Amino acid sequence: MPDRLIASLFAMGLVILLASASPVVAKPHESLPEVDGFPSQPIRVVVYTSPGGLIDVTARRFARLAQEHADHPFAVINRPGGGGIVAFEEALREPADGHRILAVTRSNISKMVATGREDLIERINWHAYLMDNAHVLITNAIEGPGDWHELKQHAQEQPGSQLWLGVDIGGVKHVSGVKIAETTGIDMRWIPYASGGEAVAALLGNLGTAYLGNPRDALASERLRVVAVAAENRLPDFPDAPTFAELGYTGLEDELIWRGLAFRKGVPDEVRDWYRVLIGLVTSDPRWESAWTGEAVNLRYRPAEEFERIVASDREEFRRYLGDLGLLPEARAELSGLAALRQPPGVLILLSVLVLVLALLSWRLRYSPWREQAGELSLLAALSACVIGLLLLSTGFPPANPVDPVGAGGLPRAWMLLALPLIVVQGVMTVRHGERTERRAGIVRLGVVLAMFGAYLVLLPVIGYLLASAVYLPLLIWYLGYRRLVVIAVLTVAWLVFSELVFQRLLHVDLPRFSLWR
Repeated sequence: MPDRLIASLFAMGLVILLASASPVVAKPHESLPEVDGFPSQPIRVVVYTSPGGLIDVTARRFARLAQEHADHPFAVINRPGGGGIVAFEEALREPADGHRILAVTRSNISKMVATGREDLIERINWHAYLMDNAHVLITNAIEGPGDWHELKQHAQEQPGSQLWLGVDIGGVKHVSGVKIAETTGIDMRWIPYASGGEAVAALLGNLGTAYLGNPRDALASERLRVVAVAAENRLPDFPDAPTFAELGYTGLEDELIWRGLAFRKGVPDEVRDWYRVLIGLVTSDPRWESAWTGEAVNLRYRPAEEFERIVASDREEFRRYLGDLGLLPEARAELSGLAALRQPPGVLILLSVLVLVLALLSWRLRYSPWREQAGELSLLAALSACVIGLLLLSTGFPPANPVDPVGAGGLPRAWMLLALPLIVVQGVMTVRHGERTERRAGIVRLGVVLAMFGAYLVLLPVIGYLLASAVYLPLLIWYLGYRRLVVIAVLTVAWLVFSELVFQRLLHVDLPRFSLWR
C-alpha cells in the first residue's frame, strides 16, 4: 500500500512538473504596446468571400486568438463581390485608424489587375504575410490518369484533349495552370467553375482530365490523387506526390496561393506596430499551428516590407500572363470600339438621346396615319431602345479569348439580336392591322410573351436550362398560333440537342443545371 501511495505521489508530481514546463501564452496586457486611444471600438476583419472559404476560415481562426491576446473584441465581416473590390472599397471609405483590417489573398492581386483596379493595390498597406499553400495538380485516379507520367502520356497521345478544371478565368489558379502547361509542354484547355467544390465534383464526374487547386481539395474523395506539386519540397500530407522539380521542370516552385492581412494606407505607425506585435503573438501560439495540422498549409510570417515586394512581383506577373491571354482591360477596350459609351457620361448621353427619340416618335405618331397604333408602337420603340442599350453595355463584358471562345457577352448578345427582329415583325404587324380589336389583341399578346420570357428567366437557375427550355419553347410556339404537335416537339428537341452539343460540349459554356443532374 505505501508503495502505491508513493507511486501515485510521484506521478502527480511529474504531471505538475510537465504542466509547469509547458509553454504559456503571454497575457495580452503584458506584451502589447500601449497606444493612446486605440483600440476604441471592436476591430473588424473584412473577408472578401462568403463564409466557409479558406480565407474565411483563416480570418476566423486569427480573430479568435487575436481577441484573446488583445483582450479586445474582434469580429469577422464577410463582404463578397468583385473578387475583393467590394471589400477593398469599403475599407478605403473607413477612417485610417486601424479598426478595420482586410483578410487578403493572392487572388485579390489577379482580380485587381484583370479589372483595371490596380489603384486599389497601391492604396492598401500589405501588412503581414501569414501563410501559403502550393498549387497541386489532382486527377481522378479511377477514371483518369493515376500519376504524372500517365497524364503526360495522355497529353502526347491525344493533343488538345487535356481539360484542366479550376476556378475563374484570369485568376491565380488559371495563371498558374497556363504557366505549368507551358513549362511542361502540355496543350491544355482551362475550364472554369464557380468554385473549387464544383470543379472537384466535375472531376469526380469524369468531366475533365485534371484539377488545379489547393492540396486540401484532394481530401474530398479517395478517388482523387495529387500527381504533381508546385513547391520546393514534397508536402508532408502527400508524401507520394512528386514536385515538378523532381519531374524535371524548374521555375514552378512558387506557384502558390498566399493569405495575409492588410489595411488602408495612412494608419498611424504606433497602430501598425501594435498589430505587428499582436500578429507575432498569434502566429507563435501553439494553438495557431495545431489548427492547421493536416491542411498542407505552410505557415510562415513575413513582415510588411517583404510582403509589399511579393505583391509587386505578383502584380507584374499577372500583367504579363493576362496580357498574353488578352484579358487585360486595355485589351478589351481595343477590341471594343464602344468603350466610351459604357462610361457614366456616355451612358447618360445615350439615355438622353433615347428618351428624346421616343418623345419625338410618340408626338409624331399622333399626327400620322398610325395614330391609333401610337401606344403599341411607342412600347415597341421603348423595347428596341432597351435592347440596343443592353447590346452596347454588353461590349464591356470580357471578350472571347483562347480560354473562353464565346466570351461573357456571347449569350446575352444572342438573345438581344434575336429580340430585335421579333420586335420589328411585331411593329410591322401592328402597322398593317388597323382594327382596334386586333391592336388590343396584339398588345395583350406582346405582354404575355414578355411575361412568359420573364418566367423562363426566373426558372432557369431553379430547374435548369434543359427543363426550363423544354417547357418554355413548346408553350411559346403554341401560344403564337402554331398547332402541329409533331413539328413543335421536333423543334424543341432539336434546339435542346443543339444547345447541349454546341454550347455545353463544344464551347464549354456551362448551362444552368437542375440540382439532380449536377
